[in-house]
Amino acid sequence: MALKADLTALQDSYLRWEKEGNTPFFPVVESNQGNTVTVEPHGELVMFGSCDYLGLSQHPALKQGAIDAIQRFGTNTYASQLICGHTRIHTGIEAKLSEMTGRTAIMFPSGMSASQGSVATLAGPEDVVINDRLAHSSLFMGSRLSGAEVRTFPHNSMKRLETILRETGDKRRRIIVVDGLYSADGDYAPLDRITELAAQYDALTVVDEAHSFGSIGPNGLGVAEHFGVLDKVDVVIGTMSKTLGSIGGFVLTHDWFERELRYMSPSYTSSRGSAPAVAGATLASLELLDAEGAQLRKKLEENTEYITSRLLGAGFNLLNTRSHIVPVVVGTEDNTVAVTQWLRGRGIMVAPFVYPHVPQGSGRLRVGVSSIHTRAECDLLVAALVDAKQQFGF
Repeated sequence: MALKADLTALQDSYLRWEKEGNTPFFPVVESNQGNTVTVEPHGELVMFGSCDYLGLSQHPALKQGAIDAIQRFGTNTYASQLICGHTRIHTGIEAKLSEMTGRTAIMFPSGMSASQGSVATLAGPEDVVINDRLAHSSLFMGSRLSGAEVRTFPHNSMKRLETILRETGDKRRRIIVVDGLYSADGDYAPLDRITELAAQYDALTVVDEAHSFGSIGPNGLGVAEHFGVLDKVDVVIGTMSKTLGSIGGFVLTHDWFERELRYMSPSYTSSRGSAPAVAGATLASLELLDAEGAQLRKKLEENTEYITSRLLGAGFNLLNTRSHIVPVVVGTEDNTVAVTQWLRGRGIMVAPFVYPHVPQGSGRLRVGVSSIHTRAECDLLVAALVDAKQQFGF
């Protein structure tokens, strides 16, 4: 009842922000040129709120890949993939992902459907799914849809995770579910320790690399690669809608589970494949990562270090971020919304995160750093945040 009351109060806040003309949510983008977007009524803003970490969504190769796919296949993919299949581009994407990772790949129409479908298919009533408390909502949705017992452990608490693993030895399967890179905090799951516990207690591991595939690790394969444990993770979930600059989801796993997903997961069997234009952009993106990924990731690291070092030096609370996701903690929901709108008036667009997406009273601005941000744009962001800190006292 307390949670329902909190959510009702929050809904009232959203309506109040709208009524006051001070809501930062659902901005309408009129145009997009590189890092600059036009958003009415603010005009041109430098985008620091997106997940386009390598700037690929604006790359000419992706645009041409989308155009070529439309010319070849039109705008749709017929019917469900189980019945009417998918295009040669879709199978090319799966083959490319397998080549890059050494895992069997299956492409879903979205990252959300990949997360839901993989967890719901892997687990059943005789199993237990053990989620990090900050894991993405789609993973919790899949956990509940599976019919398995659902347990949670405090964020990155290996002590509590091990306790739950010991307590659930009677289950057919114990499935540990985590994000590789957490989207609101910017920190990593300790996958080296998690995979050790999984081996010790004969558990399976599912890792959502939505915010890290393409941007983290020696070859951009995510946090599991960063820790050197990609071969020890049973299911890797990813998306094309962030670093890859397109739309869609995928799962990297073992052959037996790939076949189970392809024939038994409703979020795959009962959904059409990605539109040809989307698939064409995705395949172009994967090919671009091969050619230029290392250089783009190096630039991303440089921009991230430049921004975080200056913000930390100015006294900002950035939690424990280790990545290109830089959370700037503000505090109350009202203050977070007000700061977001004030920054848009200064030509900067960041993403406001408030309850229930983050704990109540810990509202934050999520700064999404990109490899294509210029030094001048980074300086503009830092200067605006410093002014906002003085103006609003957070």
